[in-house]
Amino acid sequence: MVKKTKRFQFQFGLKACYVLSAIIFLLSSFLVYFFSNDSKVKVITCTGNYYYSDQEILRTAHVGTQTRLWLTPMFMVSDAVETLPLIDSVQIHRSGGKLEIDVQEKTVIGYYVQDDSNYVLTSKGESIKIDEEDLMQIVHFPLLSGFDEKQLKNIAEQFQEHKKELSRDVIEKIAEIIPYESTYDKNMLQITMQDGNKVYTTLESLYMITNYSSMLNQLEGKNVCLVLDKDNSAIEKINCDQLSGNKPKEETEKESEEEQEKQDASLKEDTEQTTPQQEEQPETETGNYIDKASDWQTDPNFGLQYSASLNLYYDPGTGIYYQWNDTTLSFDVVN
Repeated sequence: MVKKTKRFQFQFGLKACYVLSAIIFLLSSFLVYFFSNDSKVKVITCTGNYYYSDQEILRTAHVGTQTRLWLTPMFMVSDAVETLPLIDSVQIHRSGGKLEIDVQEKTVIGYYVQDDSNYVLTSKGESIKIDEEDLMQIVHFPLLSGFDEKQLKNIAEQFQEHKKELSRDVIEKIAEIIPYESTYDKNMLQITMQDGNKVYTTLESLYMITNYSSMLNQLEGKNVCLVLDKDNSAIEKINCDQLSGNKPKEETEKESEEEQEKQDASLKEDTEQTTPQQEEQPETETGNYIDKASDWQTDPNFGLQYSASLNLYYDPGTGIYYQWNDTTLSFDVVN
């Protein structure tokens, strides 16, 4: 009986030594790892951020080159970054010695002032107050002036519905959006672009502003005014004075007629200049224009062939010829 008890004590003591040795080994390994440079972050990257700099995100996340990569709870890092007002979501990725903070920022439509405070409006209809330390962010957004709460909500819905067309690149080309009343629609918008041009549109046609950049090469003069027409899928160039009411309607109509006469005269002159070239080759059918000029070049804006001498565009895929209409800012098919 005594021998059995001693043998049990011996075996128990041996197991305790194994466990204690394992604990000491693990604790030693942990301490060695913790105080070594291998536990620290080697590379930190931020992706998806535009409004916020990498430094702002890292400062808010409380991470740096002294951060212990595998000893820092990543949910704490994520929660910290999400406290930034324009951050929508955060994902943390870590591998080896690399820590990546991938953020998704909210789509901001513009900013407005209410009760001496600055607010930004997101495409989801959120109104977020901008503190003084984040005030520099509003340089990226257009000013929304003169709208009530319901109107702001309606605008946000359009940006959310057409988020592909009304991207951040398009938003940054806009300087200001204000309400505008016309004789035929009292709920229009006047959009002042960063280049000084003005665009007039209804809410339903707002998404067409994505075509604005492609129209710039076709516009002449400064302070051009455009009207977006969703129903006819057209962008119309109009007299700015007529919209602003600075001139009587009769005067603006007369100027429009004179401008149209000048355009018609110019077109007639171009036609007369190209007539000798047209007579060199016999007319057979529409489609021979391609043979009547040697200056066909690809227009980078539309991807069509263009001849300056004929003032015609040509689509090789369909074989159709077009002529640019300065009045409607769209193509007319040449029969």
